Order: sequence, then C-alpha cells, then structure tokens
Amino acid sequence: MNNFVGLSKIGLVRQRNEDRFFIDGPICAVTDGMGGYSGGEIASTYAVDEIKEYLASLQTVGQQDLCDAIIHANERIANRVAHEERLAGMGTTAVVTAINGNQLYWASVGDSRLYVYRDGLLRQITTDHSMVQELLAAGEITKDEMLNHPQRNLLTRAVGVDNTLEVDSGVESILPGDRILLCTDGLCGYVSDDVIASALQSTDDDMKVIESLMESVYDVGAGDNVTIVVGTI
Repeated sequence: MNNFVGLSKIGLVRQRNEDRFFIDGPICAVTDGMGGYSGGEIASTYAVDEIKEYLASLQTVGQQDLCDAIIHANERIANRVAHEERLAGMGTTAVVTAINGNQLYWASVGDSRLYVYRDGLLRQITTDHSMVQELLAAGEITKDEMLNHPQRNLLTRAVGVDNTLEVDSGVESILPGDRILLCTDGLCGYVSDDVIASALQSTDDDMKVIESLMESVYDVGAGDNVTIVVGTI
C-alpha cells in the first residue's frame, strides 16, 4: 500500500490553525480544536500527541485500542482544563484509523470525518456528532443544507470537554485500490461529497487529490482551517 500523505492549511478568516494530524505508518489521526484563546490549538495538539504515544506502545492496534487512545487523550485534556481555568471550554474532534491486513479500524468523536472511496463511489464512514447531523437525522434538513446551516459548527460531542466520553468506532473491509480520506470540517463543511469524489476520481496521486480539494475550499472562501489525509490501499 502507498504511504498516507496529509496537509493542513489555515483558513482565510482564521488567525491560527487549530487543526492537527499525524501519520505513523498504517495509523493516522486528524483533530480539530475548539475553544477560546489558544485552547483549541492546545486541545488538538494534546490529542494527536497523546493518541500517537498511546498507540505507539502497542504491538498491534485494533478497534478497541483506537477507542482507548481517544479516551486516554480525553482524560489528559480534561485534567489539564481542571488545572488551568483559562482553558475552560476547550476540546477537539478526533478521527483515528489503523490498517491491519485487509481491515480498516476507526474511531471518531466530533465532526471530522472518515471516507472510503471505491470504484467511483464515496462512502462516509463516520457520523458527525453535531447539531446539523441531528437535524438531518430528524429529517428537518437535507445533506446539502448542512453546508450552509447557521448551526453547522456546533458539536454535540468532543474530546476533552467531559470526564466521560462515548467514542464511535468500527471496522471496514478494504480492497487493493481503495482510497482512504480523513478530514476536518474545513473540507466537508464547505464542499460537497460530489466534489470530494470528483477529486479522487481525477487522479491516482494522493497529494494531487489533496491539492485539488484545497483549491476547492479556497474557491468558496475557506471559512475554516482545513486538514486532509489521503492514502491508497
């Protein structure tokens, strides 16, 4: 399999980039911080550092290990917030994946996403923990309306906010040629799944996919920081 590649860029209306990502062989993670002052930046950085360190200590990594790594990061961030009042309210999304053979394990909190692209079809694997996702599930808005909804940035679940945390997770069977994409809502909150699929369809070069998607985001104003990780099986 090809190595994963990633890129993170600051949006046009942001003063700092609160997104983070890491790629460590078959393990990838993307985080998107939230919170005033430097809180979001601290939370997202803390999360990737703690998740990476936790998983690096294991011989093999499975679905439960990814959940445990996010829960570990949650405890560390919540503990820091408890000792530094200025960081109250900070938190972060997290989507983490690990590949073992023909299995893709994943775990997620927040609205950063995991997609799998196969034979021209893009599938969103994770479910957003957001207000607009709940409105979509209730049939009150359409998927297209999620992109412009005034509450699209409101999360219903995030890492580091509470002492207890529910983590979504799963496993996907993958095939040679599958493309894996992780991103923050700086991408999927501003461009449609059709645009993402088109970029993946247009080239086998994973970095060119990322560059094309970055252009699409900036064409619509880059209202948030954007982080994208892509790999081909």
